[in-house]
This record gives sequence, C-alpha cells and structure tokens, in this order.
Amino acid sequence: MNKNIFIGMFVVGFLFLNGLTGWAYEEIIVNSGGTLTGQVFLKGTPPPPRIYHLIFSPNIEFCRDISDGKGNRLLREFNVSSDGGFENVTVALVGVKKGKPFDYTPIIWIENCQIRPFVTPVRNNHPITISSVDPITHDIQAYTLKDEYTFAMFNKPMPAKASVKKQIEFRQGHYIFRTQCGVHDYMQSWGMAVGNPYFAMTDREGRFVIADIPPGTYYLVAWHPHMKVQAREVTIPPEGRVTAGFTFDSAEVHIPLHDLQLSYRLGTWLEPRHLVPPKVKLQVLEDDLEDILTLNRKRKGESAAPTGFIRDLIPH
Repeated sequence: MNKNIFIGMFVVGFLFLNGLTGWAYEEIIVNSGGTLTGQVFLKGTPPPPRIYHLIFSPNIEFCRDISDGKGNRLLREFNVSSDGGFENVTVALVGVKKGKPFDYTPIIWIENCQIRPFVTPVRNNHPITISSVDPITHDIQAYTLKDEYTFAMFNKPMPAKASVKKQIEFRQGHYIFRTQCGVHDYMQSWGMAVGNPYFAMTDREGRFVIADIPPGTYYLVAWHPHMKVQAREVTIPPEGRVTAGFTFDSAEVHIPLHDLQLSYRLGTWLEPRHLVPPKVKLQVLEDDLEDILTLNRKRKGESAAPTGFIRDLIPH
C-alpha cells in the first residue's frame, strides 16, 4: 500500500475524526502565520465520464441542454490538466486547534440539472445552503458514508428557483458527505468534513494555497471522492512558506460496481418526433403465467383452470 495512503487512513481514523467531535476550534489572532502551497497530480489515464441516459428521468427537454446531443448526460468526475494536475481534490490541515476565524458556510448550486461544485468541504453540526436556479423541481438527497456503507442524512425537495438551508450531522466515525437528486440520478456531488478553516480545493491545474497558518506541525490530508485519502506531515515555521503535494494513481480509482455506467445502452436522439412512448406489456408471457397459476392450483388440490382464462382476465 502507498505510504501516504496508509498514513492518510491513520490520520483520518485517529486525528481528523477526533477533531470533528472532540476538539473545540478556537478563533484567535494569528501572529507570524505561514503559507502552504502545493499541487496534486493524477498519474495514469483518468477514468472516462460515466454515462446516464436522459430518457430514464423526467424533464428531458430542459436537462438535455448540456447533454452529448445523443440523449445522454456525462458525469465527469476526473478533471486533469495536460501535465496531470488533479482538480476537485480537497486538501486540509488536521490538528489545528487555534487559528483564524472559521466562518465558512458551504453552498451547493443547482443549475441546468447539475449540482455544483462537484466537491465541496462541509462542516459538522453546521448548515449547508442549497440554491437552485432551475425552473423545474429537484429532490436533493444527502448521505453520510463510511467504507462501503451509506446512511441517509436528509432529504429535501427543491421547488423551482428556491434556496434552503439544511443541517450537516455526521454519524459517529463518518466524514464523507454525498448528495444526489432523487429525480435525476446524474446530479451528484461530494463533500469531506473539515474541522478548521485551513483547507482548500485544487484548481484546474491541481494547485492549492492555504494561508495564515499558525506555526506548528500538522498532518496535511488530500481526498477525492473515488480515491483513498492520503496524508503527510508538514511543519509550518513562523512566516514561512512551505510547499507540499500529492500524487494519486488512476489504477487505484475505486468506483462501486453498481455505480459503473461506462457504455451507451441507448442511441435515442431526443427530438420530439423520435420520442415514441413504449408499449406496456407484462414481463411474463400469458402462457407462462397460465402455467404457473395452474401449477399453484394443483398444489393446493384445486382443479386446473380452463385454458385461456388468463387472456380473459387481462384487458386488451
């Protein structure tokens, strides 16, 4: 196992989570604070976008505006620059008990049937703002994750062009947050809990900056929704400028099997003249259903029903 990954799992288990539940962060005036800069890379070929078919969800006419033109929405979860810079990675310092004001309130935006940003840090026992500019209804379902298990945190129907606040409440030992629209399954976002204001999100080049850090030694954590968390120790001297970074390996990407949607199953052009409603039929053929019911009658000692009685029961 990668050394940074092992350290990351240790830090999350014994320091990061304790910081969320046991340490009360104290706001102070930071004297001689330092700055941490760095870059996160993804080695190897990034996974392709996952494919979702618009025909399986309502509001096709509106949500297709940013489709691929063939009736599909592409969920791009890995954004990598030409030199491997990895975007949408949360980078956070663990173990900072005192420091600058922690006035961060996360917000996720709903626009064009997307939840943005794709990854955002969140705070435990603190509200998150959900704001939609879409003229259609969404249903935002929030979950807290640990290992392979998912637990519901809240469910909030979102009327057209509405804005609400919901409370983030992690279960004991959890730190991963996930949202998805219950109406449009391709609308997804992720979050990692942070216990202090010393965090950043990597930009399009994979770069990050964390400033005004109290001098000291901490753990620096890096996390992406489909990668194992990594961590390394960093020491911030007074008024110092420290550089640190991480490299993830695309061969270690973890996406649950039930979430893998990598191929096209439909080739529907979503023009009104092509959207012919399918005919509804029983999944069991009439003859098969008749045989099943006849067998059940015999097992109960009843006489077999006359041939063709199923056809008389099913409306045509």
